[in-house]
Amino acid sequence: MPNADFPWNANPTDRTRLPLINPTEHFERPDVGPIEHADLDECTINICNIGWTLGNDCPYRCTHCYSMSAREKGQDFTLEIVDRVIEQLAINGVETVNLGGNEPLFTNGPNPADTLLPRIIHGLVDAGILVGLTTSGITLIHLERDHPKALARLNDVDVSFDSPYPDEHNANRGAKLYKQAIQALSICQDYEIPHSVIMCAMSWNFTEDRIDALVDLARSHDAHIRINPLKPVEPKHMDSALPAEQYYAGFSRLMAQCSPVDLGEPPLAAVTEFAGAAGCPCGRTSFRIHSITPDGRIPVSPCVYLHDYKVGNLVTDDLYDIIRSPQFRSFRRRNANPEVVPGCEGCALLDSCRAGCAGRAYLHNAHTTGHRSLFSQDPYCPATVKPAEPFPVNPTLPTDQRLVHMDYLCTWIGKPRPTAV
Repeated sequence: MPNADFPWNANPTDRTRLPLINPTEHFERPDVGPIEHADLDECTINICNIGWTLGNDCPYRCTHCYSMSAREKGQDFTLEIVDRVIEQLAINGVETVNLGGNEPLFTNGPNPADTLLPRIIHGLVDAGILVGLTTSGITLIHLERDHPKALARLNDVDVSFDSPYPDEHNANRGAKLYKQAIQALSICQDYEIPHSVIMCAMSWNFTEDRIDALVDLARSHDAHIRINPLKPVEPKHMDSALPAEQYYAGFSRLMAQCSPVDLGEPPLAAVTEFAGAAGCPCGRTSFRIHSITPDGRIPVSPCVYLHDYKVGNLVTDDLYDIIRSPQFRSFRRRNANPEVVPGCEGCALLDSCRAGCAGRAYLHNAHTTGHRSLFSQDPYCPATVKPAEPFPVNPTLPTDQRLVHMDYLCTWIGKPRPTAV
């Protein structure tokens, strides 16, 4: 039950003004939320695609990292914990798992010799779950060298780029990782593993020249492109978050050069009139397993970016119950009742946008107004922004391939079209 001593559990109609988000709050407080509109119905649960943040140690310091500030060292995985988590995923019908959020190699500290990553990959695949990996390149290089059998069992791989330009990428990563990222793409090609270049879109890197260069990079390595617009987990991230006009201009330019593979970004599903649009997937089809805490808990949240909604402990709690917690139900109520979100009632795009990305809306609203409410409008609302750029209408997405980031996160995936001869 909500604790009256904590203002984030206040009745949403009170709109109690709160301090800026502290991503470590979840370590201390007994309740998470806010829990809103408990009287409303929720959409259907169809959890199938999830992410798992492995470990809590990373030698890199990416400026836009959404998880480092919410991690604390102190505990490593054990074989028993790994087996317990995999068992819970399997019995609850999870179909795909992406291993990321931290460089996946470092499950148990910075020494690669201590990693349990191969055991995790083999365990998930043996349980009938498709496994993907998001990496700066380092994890894939170590897997090829030391654990090629685990590497060969991956369903797909995302290789992170902060810029298609080496110097910019290395500067933002805090390490010289561009060559390793390129090497990882080559490894995927050698092993015939489907792969994507993934970029967190920010105001400084989602520009015309960098978008074109990223498309060229992906095309030259037969890769998909996946774009995650920056979600401002910390107040400082607001300085590099995309302005709404740049969001639409950048994606319009991408779609002019790429065939869409997944339209998980709700505003893009709306402007393209995508017939399969279903709104934000968080808590509905997907969730995130977070890093192990110093006291040995493994919390879960409907959205990887919203640490305010971390709940439960997969080491001891049944995943079935966590998925049906008040925190998860709040997300499903938002998806089922977007007209309750201020500014969304009566919108012609409501059925496809469904108030947009829940995480981005929550964080942007919290940082700009001081109020925390999941029932906030996406700052990229297409009805408000009214983008002038052209977008494809009613696109058809391919059905012959399954990538682990499909219908997981609010993200966009495309495949560069061949260049004209």
